[in-house]
Amino acid sequence: MSDIDYAARLALVQAAINAILAGKMKSYELEGQRVTYLDMPALRAEEQRLITLKNRAAGTRSAFKRGVMS
Repeated sequence: MSDIDYAARLALVQAAINAILAGKMKSYELEGQRVTYLDMPALRAEEQRLITLKNRAAGTRSAFKRGVMS
């Protein structure tokens, strides 16, 4: 099992995304780095990566299942 708390990291990334999109802040500090609207593609990619890792760690299966042909 991983020592990384993917849910907590995901919450941080989503808080940054929400704060920037809501226009509440022009920049947001995330784990010691300042991110802005220009960083949105990287934030979205990190969000998706963390969702995948969180689901994998929780044993949640993908919406797509491999079919078995007989």
